[in-house]
Amino acid sequence: MCSGLADDKAKVEHASDDLLELYSMGRLKEEEMAPLEEHLLICDECRNRLMATDRDIAAIRQALRRREEK
Repeated sequence: MCSGLADDKAKVEHASDDLLELYSMGRLKEEEMAPLEEHLLICDECRNRLMATDRDIAAIRQALRRREEK
């Protein structure tokens, strides 16, 4: 669990891999963005996982572009 800034005793759940992937791809529903973005402000673990997801998606997109160029 991850503690919040306002109350160190308050625990919040980490974002799921699926939620981070949708966010990274710009496919997250509007009503889901604010809570996730608030969580990302306080949670190093989820920010790091999001950065890894961003890198993975970028690599996949680049590989697909290379494949299309052939």
